[in-house]
Amino acid sequence: MGNSAANSSNNVDWKTVLVFVSIAFSSQCGGGFASGSTPWTYFFRNTGFYGMLPVVVQPYFCLFMPFVVAAINCFIIYFFMKFAMDFRTFDYGNFLKKYGSRFCGGIFAKPMQYIYEFNFNWLLIVCMALAYSTSGSALQELTGIPYLASTFIIGIIMFVLCMKGTDLVRKNAVFMSAVIFIALVAVHIPNIIFNVASGRLAAEMGIMSELMNHDIAAGVGSHVKYLLVALCWAYIFSGQNLAGFGAYVNHAQLFTNKKTLRWAVVLSVIANWAFLEMNVLNLASNYSAVYDGWSSGKAVYTILVVQNGVGSGAVKAVLLTLITIAIFFATISTAINYAQGFNDRILNWYQKYKNEDPKVSEEKRNKRGAVLTLAYVILTWAVAQMGLTALVSKGLTFASIITLFTLIFPTIINVVMTWPDADYAKLKKEK
Repeated sequence: MGNSAANSSNNVDWKTVLVFVSIAFSSQCGGGFASGSTPWTYFFRNTGFYGMLPVVVQPYFCLFMPFVVAAINCFIIYFFMKFAMDFRTFDYGNFLKKYGSRFCGGIFAKPMQYIYEFNFNWLLIVCMALAYSTSGSALQELTGIPYLASTFIIGIIMFVLCMKGTDLVRKNAVFMSAVIFIALVAVHIPNIIFNVASGRLAAEMGIMSELMNHDIAAGVGSHVKYLLVALCWAYIFSGQNLAGFGAYVNHAQLFTNKKTLRWAVVLSVIANWAFLEMNVLNLASNYSAVYDGWSSGKAVYTILVVQNGVGSGAVKAVLLTLITIAIFFATISTAINYAQGFNDRILNWYQKYKNEDPKVSEEKRNKRGAVLTLAYVILTWAVAQMGLTALVSKGLTFASIITLFTLIFPTIINVVMTWPDADYAKLKKEK
């Protein structure tokens, strides 16, 4: 029996791996990712951040930065998930309390909780608004409908789905991830082959190099400075991925040993890195066209990749349909999860505040949830009017900077300090 338990604790649970990879992929591959707006903003033509980081062109660095993002994500996600698994802290409040209690006498534990609480609420607004903005921008660019009207249409669709489609989306997380996966592969792989074979990638990289060399000659900076700025933006991209780590912590209860967790994290990071790299390669191959689109206010750059890419008109029409489906599915998964998270947090707080009987709260939950969802949709729709680029460059960047203090530094400190493994032979799934 002892040997059987020990062997069980070392076996890889591939079903759990698949579930986590699907959740992580659909969570990180949101609308901004699928549309190309997020990688463009962080790796190519960032708009600065309130004067803290300069606006620069970053040729060649942009191709390497997805790997930097993957490395950061892999290190941080694995160790904070392992901590949650070992200490059985699946609620982010308890997790942060335990995480912060292990250094400096625990004086940062409460501040970390408060700061993250603010950050999570900020993300609830920004990410939902980003979901509207992404789908609205795609609809605007494909149909010519004004942005205000297109986001209004998306808002109505989101409200209906949030009211009726939550269970459907949750039950089909693997299916939705598969659809996004297939659609992005169908769009990006043929265009990468076309752009490399035709010499377009090399030509556009040359244009970016000339721009950077011109800036350097004008005294704007040096190659070292440009590399350091690129690394900063790679962290910021990673930081906005990790800013919602409260949702990841909840899934730590799926795991009962290090091997399963390790495979789940590594494969999820590889999947996200591969698609981010494909996205970046095609954006680099269309740098001039995307830059013109960015300058004129467009925000869904994968549409430009398809329009300027491989195939005849019929092939491009199919690819445009696929990328639209990928963006919409990525948007749906993000929007509904955040809407549900917003409702749960407010309703649970209200029940505790009123000291209301759980049965009464459950009876009134649907009605209250409908009102909250409507208020949430209206609020985030109003925020979405800032535009996709502004939401990415300012809203998510702000969240990633907060993550530095609530997760990145604490994780590094806890890893250096180390902690004992749990008795994996005795662990059981709690979800």
